[in-house]
Amino acid sequence: MTDTDQMADIRSRILQDPEALLNDREVMRALVAASDADIPSNIIDLKTVVLKRLEGRLDEMEGQNNTIISAAYDNIATTSKVHRAILDVLEPNTFPDFLEFLRTRWAQTLNIDVARLCLEAPAIPLADMPALQREFGPGVVFLQKDEIDYYITLGKEMDPRPVTLRQIRKGVTKIHGLNAEHVRSEALMKLDLGVGNRPGLLLMASHNPDQFAPNMGTDLLVFYGSVFEKVMQRWLHND
Repeated sequence: MTDTDQMADIRSRILQDPEALLNDREVMRALVAASDADIPSNIIDLKTVVLKRLEGRLDEMEGQNNTIISAAYDNIATTSKVHRAILDVLEPNTFPDFLEFLRTRWAQTLNIDVARLCLEAPAIPLADMPALQREFGPGVVFLQKDEIDYYITLGKEMDPRPVTLRQIRKGVTKIHGLNAEHVRSEALMKLDLGVGNRPGLLLMASHNPDQFAPNMGTDLLVFYGSVFEKVMQRWLHND
């Protein structure tokens, strides 16, 4: 094929689908560079400046779109995980089965390192706490009166928020158990267990310091905590 035939073929393809040419950045760069070669060095080519700025904006927009899409996929995955975890909480039909779930599968369903249900039991003597703890298993932690609010606020005089996300240097053995030394972040959800009952605390903790951070959204955790709250009220009412 001669050069004339090749040019005719290229011209025909461009006329058939001009959008393909305009959408090909490498081709457009080559055409702009070829055009710039004939411009004297002492002349400012505004066309090239505008094109370069537009190209930069396009790169920026593509990066933002990719970030948004990635965040959307992460949100969908997180939402699905929380929904599955809620179904797992609702599955046990008896209180012993519920305690077994907390003891063996709870943290795994949430894909975290530590999951604890903290309950205040001020009427129980401290000497009886170890036996009570053994009966309920490691998924449940018994605390004294007002210890839940104290832990959420770290002793500050303030009303505890419904959900608290924070990064910590290490956990508390009484609450986090054997994982205390490795815990680096946690989510705390205060539970209303109904009239006549002390408040509860839903605690999730991770070895990953970025798992729970103050700037993260809490909608899903509020939803999960509300479901858990209703489940606990049901068990307490049945008892």
